[in-house]
Amino acid sequence: MDSYYITTSIPYPSGEPHVGHSFEMIAADTMARYRRLTGEDVLLLGGLDENSQRVSRAAREVGTDPQMFADRISRRYIDAWDSVDVVFDDFVRTTEQRHHEAVYAFYERVFQKGDIYEGRYEGWYCYRCEEFLSDEELVDKCCPVHHTSPEWVEEDNYFFALSKYEGRLLELYEECPDFVWPETRRNEMLGFLRQGLSDFSISRAGASWGIRLPTNPDHAIYVWFDALINYLTGVGFGQGSESQAFASRWPANVHVIGKDIVRFHAIYWPAMLMSAGLELPRQIAVHGWVSFAGEELTQSGGHVVTPAQVIERYGSDVLRYFLLREVAFDRDGDFSWEAIARRYRDDLGNDLGNLVLRSISMLKRYEDGVVPEIGKVTEIETSLLALQQTAWEVTATNFENWRFHQALSAIWKYINGVNRYIEQTEPWKLAREDSERQRLRTVLATVLDALPKISTMIRPVMPQTSDNIDAQLGISGNPAPWGASSGVFSAGHKVPGGAALFPRLDG
Repeated sequence: MDSYYITTSIPYPSGEPHVGHSFEMIAADTMARYRRLTGEDVLLLGGLDENSQRVSRAAREVGTDPQMFADRISRRYIDAWDSVDVVFDDFVRTTEQRHHEAVYAFYERVFQKGDIYEGRYEGWYCYRCEEFLSDEELVDKCCPVHHTSPEWVEEDNYFFALSKYEGRLLELYEECPDFVWPETRRNEMLGFLRQGLSDFSISRAGASWGIRLPTNPDHAIYVWFDALINYLTGVGFGQGSESQAFASRWPANVHVIGKDIVRFHAIYWPAMLMSAGLELPRQIAVHGWVSFAGEELTQSGGHVVTPAQVIERYGSDVLRYFLLREVAFDRDGDFSWEAIARRYRDDLGNDLGNLVLRSISMLKRYEDGVVPEIGKVTEIETSLLALQQTAWEVTATNFENWRFHQALSAIWKYINGVNRYIEQTEPWKLAREDSERQRLRTVLATVLDALPKISTMIRPVMPQTSDNIDAQLGISGNPAPWGASSGVFSAGHKVPGGAALFPRLDG
């Protein structure tokens, strides 16, 4: 069985998670679910970056201990991911002892390589990004991400010799053109590389919160040097780097991140791994941002839509479907209540929900809910089967290439094809003629054969809906395998049915 190791970024637990945060987690979870369906041994890693000065400041502002604050706020994030059915196989909080051990083990490798030295930093620092910024990076003297004024910092720090790896990084980008995806982000990083690299600080002097620098406990390890190592912590590094888990899982197949932290993952992280003598991840997959009706989703900007708000009205599957159908993974997208209402009504209610409801209703009406045998097939059944095969192939290709919106488009093309098949064959008319009884049974069997395939196609994105469909079909625990071409039902199978998947909502 092939192994597939996928990670998400680890947010700072300093506020309320919103639907923009959920986009990355849902996308990564969808990829993990898809890979499992195809037979791969998947490990999905998530986590929280709790050692940052951002957490320390937020705790101080509310008059509490940083660890108590991190414990309380972390619960919000974990609950939010649970609410949207994101299932992590492991979850690293960077305050855990196992992570500290991994950081110390990693630091020792880099220190022994001679790539850490003491120096002095003078420059701008955005505490919300936990990032040092040059004058050229500021926009109107503000952080380009948070639009706030950075602080001027002058302190003695320890540095990582990033500039030493400039040539090897350029070779990496030339030899592995898919290392950073999409190409626009790769080109951005190539441009940054070609300007020349400067060494970066890996410690903060006098910071009371964070992992202590092993060679100077008066310093805390700079959050990005600490946080990136979580990807190693999750597979056992530092608890014996030659452990079976580490040997079988590392390197990661993909790190899933947002466009605001590409440099850390695509420049700093591979250089750090080169220094430590460890293999590099296979790919950095970069997604865009989700805004709210054209405005940035932020705590400070006042535009906050939480997963709980959406789930209260629509349920988690609708949020998952909406984000992955409406927003192309590699581009910025938009959330609005009007758009999600339209997707709920049209795609989910009219297309998918109505297909399942009327298919099972016709089977109950005409065959007492028992699946009949397929008789003689005609060109229209052959065409529908060809459409199904195309749906499997196109959906798989797009899932594997982070084109979730196109994968869902292909699935819905098949769903609409089955709806069209029903309209063309008119089983309600066939039922009026005794001479058409066998033809009716073939039509019903053909339609019922499509439903478990559709259920499996949507399962990576909409697991609860898929479970509901399988339950209504009487195949819970025995779903259609991914890519199935043969029938799932045997003639004589009793279909129990159930309520509408996506009922009309008031208001």
